[in-house]
Amino acid sequence: MTISLAIFIGGSASAGTLQDPAVPKLEQAFSKGDYHTALKIGRALLTQDPNDLQTLLMCGASCIELARGLTDKRANIGAHKEALIYFDRFVRLDPKHGQSRVHQSLARCHLVLTSHVKALGHAKLAVQLDSKSAMAQRLLGESWQQNGNPANALKAFKAAHQLEPGSADYLEAVQDQLHKMRRFGESLQYIEKHRGKVHSDPKNQSTLHWCLHVTWLSLNKVDRAHEAISKAHELEPDEPRFLSSLAVSHYRMGDFQESEKWCDQTLAHRGTTPHARAVAQRTKGQILMHRNQYAKAKPLLESALTVLEGDGPTTLALISTLRRLGETEQAKAVANQYRKSIEKKSP
Repeated sequence: MTISLAIFIGGSASAGTLQDPAVPKLEQAFSKGDYHTALKIGRALLTQDPNDLQTLLMCGASCIELARGLTDKRANIGAHKEALIYFDRFVRLDPKHGQSRVHQSLARCHLVLTSHVKALGHAKLAVQLDSKSAMAQRLLGESWQQNGNPANALKAFKAAHQLEPGSADYLEAVQDQLHKMRRFGESLQYIEKHRGKVHSDPKNQSTLHWCLHVTWLSLNKVDRAHEAISKAHELEPDEPRFLSSLAVSHYRMGDFQESEKWCDQTLAHRGTTPHARAVAQRTKGQILMHRNQYAKAKPLLESALTVLEGDGPTTLALISTLRRLGETEQAKAVANQYRKSIEKKSP
């Protein structure tokens, strides 16, 4: 969901000041979605006038928009840190601004930077300023989630979805929270109740089928889950998260050749996230194990475990591979580390 220029900058410019000729270029770049150029121009403008409210907002918004396309975790965090500087300064300069979107952006930054309490404070303010904003309600849900209050998180996510029932993204937020609470049957009932309201475009419909895939899988309905992820990919074939899930789904169905094909597509896709890449590496490693190709499986499983730390299937596959290769001491070390991680999680 891109940020509206009019919402952000309306009435924000300092009164009585002459407009820098670069400002229209900044606004034009932002409106066109050229956030790299907008940020470059905005940074230059702020060196001349660090208190320009309009420029602060557009620089912060540009950072957040750029972060959406970043799969590298450190780069994503860096973009949100920079955005936080701009929005914090804006609020200090204009504490009575009354803009929900500013507090939404601050909540988003603090969520990424795991400043949970600050995120919740800004999310609450965002909802107070605009209770009809689905995004504000969603950010409130995410903030409650990070602060360990699942009941309030679910309430906020449902409020967001009720405001925009046609958006499958908000439906997914409810489904995800219900899954975190292990209420899988309720999740399916909720999806079935509201699926008819979801917009008919491919993106929303593919997200709907993704929700069904995750839910059917949690209910151990592997065939139904496979149908759902296949439909999601058919509707949106370039969505990277569907590729790794297709690889896993075909693996569960025992179709290793098809699974390996989707693993390779996942690993080759430029938009693949580190988590999806790790899942594909694990799945391909497991396929190689079935072929007794343990030497080839080992580096894939080791790489996957650096991202999927503490993941049972990945760890157990690596332990088995190491034992097959005669690397018993390393297998013991991995097993001991895994046991300690389980003990640490136990109440």
